[in-house]
Amino acid sequence: MVEKIIEWIRKDEGLVDFSAYPLKGKVAKSIIILKDSAVLSGLELVKEVFRKFNIEFETSYEDGMYVNENSIIFTLRGDAYNLLVIERSVLNLLSLMSGVATKVAKLSKKAKEYNIIIAATRKTIPFVGDLQKIAVLHGGGNTHRLNLSDTVMIKDNHKKIYKGIKNAVEAVKVIKSFTSKIEVEVEDFEELKECLDLEVNIIMLDNFSPEDIKEAIKIIKEKRKDIIIEISGGINEKNLDKYLIKGVDVISIGKLTSEVQYVDFSMEVID
Repeated sequence: MVEKIIEWIRKDEGLVDFSAYPLKGKVAKSIIILKDSAVLSGLELVKEVFRKFNIEFETSYEDGMYVNENSIIFTLRGDAYNLLVIERSVLNLLSLMSGVATKVAKLSKKAKEYNIIIAATRKTIPFVGDLQKIAVLHGGGNTHRLNLSDTVMIKDNHKKIYKGIKNAVEAVKVIKSFTSKIEVEVEDFEELKECLDLEVNIIMLDNFSPEDIKEAIKIIKEKRKDIIIEISGGINEKNLDKYLIKGVDVISIGKLTSEVQYVDFSMEVID
């Protein structure tokens, strides 16, 4: 992943950063300041960037820490050209990842009181999504699937092509790894009841109302206490409280990564 970030920075640099090139060889010092109170994420990645560009760094912070605004996160020393070349990319990375981590931490704190895990989804952009999933962990959330092979997940289009949930489950259980679970997304009580007679490990209640979720939990627990219950669909920061229901194991929220408020960082030269 670090190599991709370096490639990203080199592409941003182009042939040469003409505005900084005359400073090549001059040693400079700078600080990276956190302008908003936030949960930090991306520090370990940017440390690797600093090493690649021969920039010395000092920090008292770690990923996952909540830090108050106007804190100095890094003190840097290195070639002035390198400091200026990496500046915007490093700040963008910290801003994005810390924004995700901060949002996740806020929701996870609420959900923890109910023993519910807050999870991300696969509604991410390639490569950027990898950074966001790491930030989800730093915020105390769960990544859900990192890729399609992580677990079997049967969704609406699978059901249509397989001509039903049973056909899908029977087909995939033959080829999946014994370490992998089978999850089925259900849209109504009929599909829910069908899953309870199949080798399904996780049931996702998709777009169920809070009242229907409570009823679904009763039905599941009466027959299969071993099933993990996930809820998803239309759940966000504003309405989360309505979905903090006893018996729910996981709440997956696409907007953890699709709608992110960046955290403000800046770099200032001090010498």
